[in-house]
Amino acid sequence: MILSDKLYNELLNLGKDIEKITKSKSVNDIQMENFLRNLEKRRYNILSEIKLYNNTVEYKTDKIKNISYEYKAEVIDNTLKIYIPEPMPSYRNLKTHAYKNILLNITEVTKPYQNMFSEKVFVYIKIFDNIKGWDIDNKFIKPIFDSLIANKIIEDDNIDEMFYAAGGAFSNEPHTEVYITNIKNAENLFKNVLDENVFFSDF
Repeated sequence: MILSDKLYNELLNLGKDIEKITKSKSVNDIQMENFLRNLEKRRYNILSEIKLYNNTVEYKTDKIKNISYEYKAEVIDNTLKIYIPEPMPSYRNLKTHAYKNILLNITEVTKPYQNMFSEKVFVYIKIFDNIKGWDIDNKFIKPIFDSLIANKIIEDDNIDEMFYAAGGAFSNEPHTEVYITNIKNAENLFKNVLDENVFFSDF
């Protein structure tokens, strides 16, 4: 792989950021917050460049596997299940690059299921986080719907095309699970949602 100028610069600056933070034996909260913010931005930019490279290589074996492959999707009993390896961001901590990163990865992993639904759908979102007592209404779920529309899995996210519910739970392994099914199967999906031991299986 020949590094593009953008990828080279991102890797170079990432190295400088890491060196700066590791040389200091003591950092304050603001410095650590800035480092983590820049780390997330660079992660998104590097991922975008890798995806661009993967789209231009001639052979599949030349593609570079990266962290985005932790995103998964499969169909179970007429329901499309999407696994997101992180909890959805909160409105308070929302960053544009975080939104783009989730949107990009969901869109990539759900490509095989384009045009799956042609009628109104029910979407259930289950967010697992390692923080107790958090508020479900503070989570930003828009990138989920935007990616489904981008891939034409659903026609639109207006009131005529879909309705949704969201739930949360504590987990030592933060992640998000998304379930999409047509309106005729909504009752069955919701029953399974209430009995998590039956429906929420690992990929």
